[in-house]
Amino acid sequence: MPKLRQKTLGAFACTALLILASGSASADENENEGILGTGEGNESRSDGLHAEANRVERNESGNLVSVDWSIANETDSDLALTWLYEQETYTYNGNFYSGVTAVDSETDTRYHPLMDQAGECVCAGNISGQFYERVVSGGKSAYWSLFSVPSDVETLTLEVPGFEPIEDIPID
Repeated sequence: MPKLRQKTLGAFACTALLILASGSASADENENEGILGTGEGNESRSDGLHAEANRVERNESGNLVSVDWSIANETDSDLALTWLYEQETYTYNGNFYSGVTAVDSETDTRYHPLMDQAGECVCAGNISGQFYERVVSGGKSAYWSLFSVPSDVETLTLEVPGFEPIEDIPID
């Protein structure tokens, strides 16, 4: 039974990664379209940056929510985003932007990115096809996260470390 469960979880994680990877590309292609909300940098390390929620979708089963988000750099320098690795609740294997969380404002419930059977975050990270640890001056880099959220939750607040929360994002 445990081997069957591992194979099922592995297939689930691979399917989710493929679906989300294609979604992240569309966020990159439509830089100025589809911005659902923004959060300005609120720390010295994120000064001149802003986080954007670009797309939030629920799967057909209703239990998973994928979030495409990006960081825009309005400074004169390329900046590293290594602080987004910080995650105090769970210990994920590898470098992932697992510090990003979703919150149901009505119940004040916080959702952390999913973790697969290998302990890796099901979110933007070093296994992603296009993983940007730096945002170039004047540029924008796209990322994604996958959360398990109850089907009755209709909006989320996205919390990206170092930025103001992006509130009341509708789930498609």
